[in-house]
Amino acid sequence: MSTATRTSATARTLAIWFLTNLGGTTWLVIDFCRESPTDAAVPLIIGLVAAIISLIGVPLAIPFFALAQAYCTGWRCRLTALVVVLLSFAIGNYLLINMLPIGPVSSLLSISKPYLVATVLAVMWVYRPRPAAKQSLAWPPQSAHVTRRVPIKLSGMNY
Repeated sequence: MSTATRTSATARTLAIWFLTNLGGTTWLVIDFCRESPTDAAVPLIIGLVAAIISLIGVPLAIPFFALAQAYCTGWRCRLTALVVVLLSFAIGNYLLINMLPIGPVSSLLSISKPYLVATVLAVMWVYRPRPAAKQSLAWPPQSAHVTRRVPIKLSGMNY
């Protein structure tokens, strides 16, 4: 696996992480503040905790996204990333329910649903189909490689 693939996979993973936390926290802030504008601190703290906890999973996701990027294309990549996101969401919620005294599943889902929606949207955006790169009209072509220098003669002198 090339360094460029790993760097791109790291950038994609961090983009998904950032967009997920930004979108989920924004949704929670809007939802909480709609009923009581003074409750803005609660969803911001939830968002901060979610960002810190989910940051732990970023290094674990980078190899997956690097392999997915190297071996699949187009819609297969999108579907594979979505399946992994949904499995990670299910495993994370299962661990939260069993390790923390959160209460019923419905209370956990009301807080984590915005993050799931934001993650799905982030994956769909990051792995969107892109048009093929257009050929550049610059001269010399990008593939041309000059291997020797040609002397330039100006007023009888070699430079």
